[in-house]
Formats: sequence, structure tokens, C-alpha cells
Amino acid sequence: LLFPLASGAQSFTHGRFVATHYAIFWTEKFEIKDMDAPVMEAAFRMQLSEQQCVRFDSIQLPETVSGWLISPPFASMAKARFRIDILYESYTVTVSEIKESTLLGEVPLEKSLLQKDGSFIQSFSTNLDTWDDILGSFFALKQ
Repeated sequence: LLFPLASGAQSFTHGRFVATHYAIFWTEKFEIKDMDAPVMEAAFRMQLSEQQCVRFDSIQLPETVSGWLISPPFASMAKARFRIDILYESYTVTVSEIKESTLLGEVPLEKSLLQKDGSFIQSFSTNLDTWDDILGSFFALKQ
């Protein structure tokens, strides 16, 4: 009786994708030297504002950049939430609430990639590996 609850509390990973509490998110920590937090924050805002698929949240916290990717021009992602936490000489990107475009419309990624116990299915979509590569390069800060 307790096993389904205990397995839902575990974290499962596939590359930079993590499944925890029946939700999937992508996360990566990037190291960057010789750039302080306010400069990184301004650089991210400028770099991401050039992308038509980025919609920033109306309220931004200090040293954080957050918003939505709406119909990004890569793979079959329909939309996803992103958050960039800027730290000392590094930053962490988390992409969550990922929805995939399918013939049925926008479907949460969890519907197609998680088993009933909250772990990943055995055979992964090639889109997941493609998204992993693209998200890594998309959120890399260009200096």
C-alpha cells in the first residue's frame, strides 16, 4: 500500500531530464567565469528577448530570469516554463511544465514518458535526446 507513495517520492533521471513526484523537468548548471550576477542577468534578458518564442514573467525576482517558451522552433515542444537562477560565477536553468505537440494537441510530457510508479518508460523518444541538446545550447550564455 505504501509502495506507490514511496516510489512517487523518488527521483529518476535520464540525462538532464529528471522525473520526481510524477513531474518531468530539465535542469543544467552552467559555470561561467569573470562575470558577476547583475551582468549575467542583463545578458540573459537581452539574449532571450531576441528569441520570438520567449515570454518573460511580468514579475522577476533579483538574480532570476523566468518565463515561458511558447512554440519554440525546435522539435515538437509546444510550450514550457523556464527559470534561470544566477549564482556566483554560475547559473542553473530549470525547464518544467513541458508540453509536447501531438496529433491530440498539447500533451504534458509526463503522459507519454512516465510509468504508473513515476519512473521513466524503458524506450525513450528520440525527441527527448534532441530536446536535451537543444535546451543545453539554447540556454548557454553567449558572451
